[in-house]
Amino acid sequence: MKKDILRVHLVVLSLLLVIWLVPTNYNFLIWNLFLALVPFDLALIIRYLSGKKGQLLLKLGLTVVWLAFFPNAMYMVTDFSHLSSIGTGLMTETQFFNYAILAVGVLMGLLFGLSSAHIIGRVYGGVLSSTWTVVFYIVLSFVSAYGIYLGRFLRINSWELISAPHKVLTLFLTSLSSHSLVFVISFGSLQFALLVLYHMMRRINTD
Repeated sequence: MKKDILRVHLVVLSLLLVIWLVPTNYNFLIWNLFLALVPFDLALIIRYLSGKKGQLLLKLGLTVVWLAFFPNAMYMVTDFSHLSSIGTGLMTETQFFNYAILAVGVLMGLLFGLSSAHIIGRVYGGVLSSTWTVVFYIVLSFVSAYGIYLGRFLRINSWELISAPHKVLTLFLTSLSSHSLVFVISFGSLQFALLVLYHMMRRINTD
């Protein structure tokens, strides 16, 4: 298990080095992937703490932090909007390379998010009924979708929940509109579909 976790981080580090060293349109992926990795690592720590006695408060506190950072992973699906910077025709070598870099970055971020949500769901739900899984994923999907909206359009960062809570609350209240509603419904539904599909595929692999 520890070796697999190390290999995952080495793969991410390798991609970050490629993005940093080779000219590409998508250097922002370095920061976005780092933020996407945070909820995955937090989920692993929370799972580890769940087997330790006397760590309930720490586990709950880290879960709150995990929830604050979780949208950063699913946020990466919106990074496909940056394809406009290279065009979508896929006719040149530069387009091939940049598209591959963007796609692998986005998919990595999504996998970190899906995996971390699966881990948290198992930590708190164990092997309970599918009802728990559905409710957990529905709530998480739409809370995360609003987090993505705040990050994409209002440029709010996760740490501002602590450093500038009044700003976050003010922007949250002023962002309630038909624009944000359609976004949350669309991207909440997208996340829910991905989470449920990932959950079912994990069950197939373990049965």
